[in-house]
Amino acid sequence: MRPLMNSRPWNYLTNCLLIPFLLVSCQKVIDVKLENGATLYVIEGIITDQAAPWQVSISQTKDFSDDNNFPGLSGAMVTIEHNGMVTALSEKSSGIYQSPALQGIPGDTYHLTAIIQGQSFTAASTMPMPVELDSIYITTGRFSKDKLVTTVYKDPAGILNYYRSVQYVNGKKEKTIFVDNDEFTDGQLVKSPLNFDNGTDDSTRKIKSGDLVRIDLLSIDPMVYKYWYSLEEGGTGNGWNGSPSNPASNISGGAMGYFSAHTQRSRSIVVP
Repeated sequence: MRPLMNSRPWNYLTNCLLIPFLLVSCQKVIDVKLENGATLYVIEGIITDQAAPWQVSISQTKDFSDDNNFPGLSGAMVTIEHNGMVTALSEKSSGIYQSPALQGIPGDTYHLTAIIQGQSFTAASTMPMPVELDSIYITTGRFSKDKLVTTVYKDPAGILNYYRSVQYVNGKKEKTIFVDNDEFTDGQLVKSPLNFDNGTDDSTRKIKSGDLVRIDLLSIDPMVYKYWYSLEEGGTGNGWNGSPSNPASNISGGAMGYFSAHTQRSRSIVVP
C-alpha cells in the first residue's frame, strides 16, 4: 500500500502564495462618513451684584468641519423677570443683548426667557450671598519657579457654597476654568493657588514681574457650578469621561450654555 502523501507542504505553499495577494487586495482607502450634529443655540447670560448691564449673548454651534468663528445671532427677544418686574434687553451688537445698568440682589431669583426664531428657552438662577475676597498674593509653583496668584477668603460656615475664580493678566482673561466648593473647607479660611496658561509661548504663558493681575471671586449657584465643572471635566474628556461631551446646562428648551446670577468680589495686584 502506498503511503498517503503529506498535505502540509502543499498547504504551506498555498498559504504563502495567498498571503501577499490578500495583503495587496485588502489595501483600500476608507472614507469615514462623519455625520454632522444638529445645530444648537448657545445662550450665555450673566447678572451680578455690581452696577452693570445684565448681559446675554446668543450664538449657534457649528459642524466639526466649519471654522471656529461663532458670530452672534441677531433678532432674538430676551427678557429677565425679577420680583414680577420684566426687563427687556436690547441688542447692542450682533448677538449681544443688554439691559440698562442694573444691580442684582443677593438671595433673589432671576428668570431668563429668550425667544429665538420662534423657539422659547428659559432658565432661572438664584444669586448667592457674597463671599469677600480677603486678599491675593504671589507664590511660586510647587514643582517650578513659575509665579502663581493665591486667593484668600473665609468660607461661611453651615451653608453650601460654590465658587468660580476668573483671572486677568494685563487685562487679558485667562482661559483656565477655576471652580471649587466647600465640601472639605466649610467654615475655613481658604487659600487657593491658581494656575496660569494664557498663551502659546513663555512670554505670554507665564506671569512676570510688573504684570497687573486681577482676580474675580464669583459666588455661583449649584447649577452654574455644575455647568463649569462639567465643562472643565467632561468637555475635555478628563476625569471618568472617555470622550468630550456637552456640559450640563441650566437652560431648558434644548439650548446649550448657562444663566448665572452671581456675586463678584475683585482684587488686583502688581506682580513683584
